[in-house]
Amino acid sequence: MSAVRRSAVVGLSAIMVLSGCAAPSLDSIPLPAPSVGSDSYTLTATFANALNLPLKAKVRLGGADIGEVVSMQASDYTAVVTMQVREGVELPVGSLAELRTATPLGDVFVAVQPPAEPGPALLADGDTLGLGSTASAATVEAVLSSAAVLVNGGVVRDLTKVVNGLGRAAGDNGDTFGDLVRQSNRLADTLSGRSDQIQSALDDTAALIDTMNSRQESINELLSAASPALGAVDTRQLTDLVGTVGNMSAQLSKFPSLQGTDTRSVVADLNALSGAFNDVVLSPDTSMVAMNRMLPPVVKATSGTAIGAEATMAKLALGNWPDIGYLGDPQFHGPKRADWHFLVGSLKYTLFRLQERVVGQGPS
Repeated sequence: MSAVRRSAVVGLSAIMVLSGCAAPSLDSIPLPAPSVGSDSYTLTATFANALNLPLKAKVRLGGADIGEVVSMQASDYTAVVTMQVREGVELPVGSLAELRTATPLGDVFVAVQPPAEPGPALLADGDTLGLGSTASAATVEAVLSSAAVLVNGGVVRDLTKVVNGLGRAAGDNGDTFGDLVRQSNRLADTLSGRSDQIQSALDDTAALIDTMNSRQESINELLSAASPALGAVDTRQLTDLVGTVGNMSAQLSKFPSLQGTDTRSVVADLNALSGAFNDVVLSPDTSMVAMNRMLPPVVKATSGTAIGAEATMAKLALGNWPDIGYLGDPQFHGPKRADWHFLVGSLKYTLFRLQERVVGQGPS
């Protein structure tokens, strides 16, 4: 082999070796994962809901990172989260673990909050925070749903109506509200001006109470002496008396009012009756002939031990029976004035119809 060929083979071999051992790119270099290091202790927290909590999520105390979430698993319908806390971070027993988000769309992290009154005992490696010591933050879906209900559910509209109603109630330029303030000021001034009278009334009341307290023994003796008398009273008779008085009041309420405060008045009825008798006495056409004609049959019918009479009754108008507006006994109520108007109206209607039959034309 010549020297030139030998040099070409050596150069080709070198190129092949160098191409097979090329330097790696940045995409193939693994990045170091964040970790709290080997100097840490493990805590376990049980959450009712650990939605959106990722692995390697931060564990924070007062906003500072103190650890991270290393694993999650489901147990008895709960989420069991294992956390590594940096060595040297002391967490008192009774601390709370809550899932929070820094922003509405940010990552979820575990926020540890110490108790209000921390004790000397501290959480150690392997301790567990139960469901009573954990809480879950509101999810993004719940926040958006609540915002949608607030905007579209009528809350803002109702608040606007309330504000507008208050504005209308205040009147133009707040006149109604100003009147209310002025009336309140006048009331306060009146009470202030009568403070002496109010104080005097309070003093008199206090003096009365003191007097009654000083005579408490006399009052007790009076009650003790009156107890036998109260025991001698028959409660049944007293109850019957009260019931009888109530029945009498109910019967009296059926009579018309004497003062004319009701729909009927005894005084007004007597006045009307007296006016009718006066009209009969003063009328020049008054005659007792009809009554004189009735006297012989009455005398003849009552002369013996029996009475006989014959009468023919075609129609009898008894009026409205009973009258709803009449508070008296409906069985002692006869025809009213309106019934005679109805009777006259019926006669006029009959005569008008007869006129139409005879003449061919009504009154109009």
